[in-house]
Amino acid sequence: MKYLFFVAVVFLASIQRVNAQNCQSSKDLEALPGKHIDAAHCEWPQQKAHWFDELGTTANKTTANAILTKIETLEKQSRANYNLAGCVLKTTFSGNAPATLAGNYPLASYDLNMGYHEYICVKNKLLVNSEYENVFRAYVNRYTGIENAFSFGDEAYYYETPKKYNGKFIALHDFIKMDASKNINNGKGFYQDVPESTVKQGNRSVYMTRHWYYTKPGALLFIPVTRKEYLEALLVYYQREGLLIADKIKEIDAESAGMMKDPQKYPQLYENGKRNLVVKKAKYPDWQQKIEAKKALVQQALKENTATWLAQPAVVKPKPETFTWKNSYGAGPNDNVSVDTYNADTKEDAQKTGSFTFSGFWDNKNGMTLYKYNPDYFKGSEKNPAKPYFIELTYRYVKTPIGQSLVENFTKNFDFDAVRNLLE
Repeated sequence: MKYLFFVAVVFLASIQRVNAQNCQSSKDLEALPGKHIDAAHCEWPQQKAHWFDELGTTANKTTANAILTKIETLEKQSRANYNLAGCVLKTTFSGNAPATLAGNYPLASYDLNMGYHEYICVKNKLLVNSEYENVFRAYVNRYTGIENAFSFGDEAYYYETPKKYNGKFIALHDFIKMDASKNINNGKGFYQDVPESTVKQGNRSVYMTRHWYYTKPGALLFIPVTRKEYLEALLVYYQREGLLIADKIKEIDAESAGMMKDPQKYPQLYENGKRNLVVKKAKYPDWQQKIEAKKALVQQALKENTATWLAQPAVVKPKPETFTWKNSYGAGPNDNVSVDTYNADTKEDAQKTGSFTFSGFWDNKNGMTLYKYNPDYFKGSEKNPAKPYFIELTYRYVKTPIGQSLVENFTKNFDFDAVRNLLE
């Protein structure tokens, strides 16, 4: 307590000294001693009381607070020989509602946020900026920037049970894409999204972020999707696609029938209904035949290839494309509709058989390997969902002297092995 009091006195004295000098710009404050308001001494106790509400149980909250406090302590230790100046560090914790990964395993996730609030000179007075540019974050039991490989506009049809919102999706929905350079599975070092060399010195409008990913030693968080798994997942997708389009056709029929009820009394409405029926159905040309043709291609690949071939990782087109093509429904020059087709390899595939037409794997065409969460990785999480299973650390910064010195000190002096040990 005496030490904290001493720091507070020094800090206030510094502010008074700068104020007495009538600061002219924020640059005058860069050398002013900094301070750290850690999570335990958060300025907003009412907010702090609700940090972990989403985690539910007392056990989850206790675990989250202990893990995040350990990470915060490691960050403090990384600055043991660092002269913090020109800012106030403020740490907060937060918890997220438990989510289910790999279809079965519930995990409680929680985060640390440590923002660097710089001193600024406003009307010749020192103020602490309420916003921050440089920030250290820790994410426990969740990674940022991990995306599903494919998107689905009508998700209700792609639940494990169609239109039953049970939280589980068909396999194709949950396949993952990620930049191989991130080296997430037991990787070392960091991944940086924007190379510092591409940013001009002093540019505060470009944020750069370094990412460190940690998984349990000797275990893979992500495993490749096999060709067999991908092809079988396509067959399930085609079945759901058929349900979706059949329902859309029913809606078009019902809507058009309503418009065509009384041709004698409402002749124009009747004509509009006839046109509505033709035009809207033109969006789904020969859909049943196309789905059957796609299924046949996949079934052929499953039947004609060896078990060894099917066990190889599924490598697909790296970037999903939307192809738009015209389908004519009449003889007139404007009698056509635009048909949007998603996740097709080529425009010819899009027109011929539609979305997710299988036309081979992309191993020799700079393709992207599909991944999925490894179910075995999460065994035991049912009993202790807040236990750390994987951790991401990030350091976002701008190319200013304070931003660069903070991130370089962290990169050089933070005990990353200690974070990995939290996962054992």
